[in-house]
Amino acid sequence: MEQSELKTSVRAAKHGSAQAFGRLYEHYAAELYRFALWYLHNASDAEDAVQEAILSAWRNIRALRKEEAFKAWLFQILANACKNQLQMKSSLRLVSLEENGASARIAYAPAFEDDAVGSLLGSLSPEDRAIVTMAVLGDFKSGEIASVLGMKSATVRSRLSRALHALREELESEAPALAAEEKEKKEEGALQ
Repeated sequence: MEQSELKTSVRAAKHGSAQAFGRLYEHYAAELYRFALWYLHNASDAEDAVQEAILSAWRNIRALRKEEAFKAWLFQILANACKNQLQMKSSLRLVSLEENGASARIAYAPAFEDDAVGSLLGSLSPEDRAIVTMAVLGDFKSGEIASVLGMKSATVRSRLSRALHALREELESEAPALAAEEKEKKEEGALQ
C-alpha cells in the first residue's frame, strides 16, 4: 500500500469506515504480530496484545491528529498492550499445590526457551527488547521509536547500541558451544 493510499485509508477510518480500518490492519498485521511475539516471547500473548491494540486503535482512531503518524501511533498502542501483558504475567505468583502428599508447582514460563534469537532477546529488558525489535524487525528510525516509547531519540540510540553490543557478546560467547553441539549432531548422524 502506497503512502497516499495509507493516508486515504486512515482518513476514511477516522470517519468511521470499518472497511478502511480493516485494510490498514491487513497492511500492518504481520509487523504487529512479529513485534508482539518478539516482545512477549509467547504466541498466545502476542495474539492477545495485537487484538487488544487493534481494538483500542479502532475505538480511539478519531483522536489521531496526523494521518502520517498512524504507524507510530498504532505501534505505541501495541507497545502499551505488550507492557500490560507483561505486567499481568509478573503479577502471577508461583503456586504450590499439595494433594494426597504429592506436590506440584505451577508458574508462567516463556514459550520460546528453545528459540536462540528469542532466548537472546529475552535476556534484554522489556524496553530494550522493544527498541531492538522495532529497529531491526520494524525498520523504525530512532525518532519514531522515541515517540512510541516516550523517550528521547538520543536515549533510544544509546540503548539500541548497548543492547546490540550485549547481544553480540552473548552470541560470541555461545558460538563455541553451538559449534561443538552442531559437530556432535553431524557425527551422530554419520554413525547411524
